Amino acid sequence: MTKYHIKDVSETMGISVYTLRYYEKIGVLSFVKRDENGVREFEPRDLVTLNTIECLKKTDMPLKDIKNYLNLIDDGISSADERLQMFVDQK
Repeated sequence: MTKYHIKDVSETMGISVYTLRYYEKIGVLSFVKRDENGVREFEPRDLVTLNTIECLKKTDMPLKDIKNYLNLIDDGISSADERLQMFVDQK
C-alpha cells in the first residue's frame, strides 16, 4: 500500500506541515499511523479524510465539530441523521 510522509501530504493537499501536526495534536487526525521511527505515514484514505476536513472548514464548521463529524462517520449509517443535522445546524 502507498504511504506518504507529512511533507508529501502537505505539498499534495496544500496544507502546511504545521497545520497537519496541529490537527493530529487536537485529535482531528487521530488515525495517522507512525512507523517504527515515529515518522507519520499517511495512507490514501487519510488524504480523502483530509479533503473532507478541508471541505468542512470551508463551511466555517469549527474543528471540534469536524472532529465529532469524523467520529460519527466511523459509526456508519446509524449516525447518518446526526451528521445531516450537523449540516443543517451549520447553515
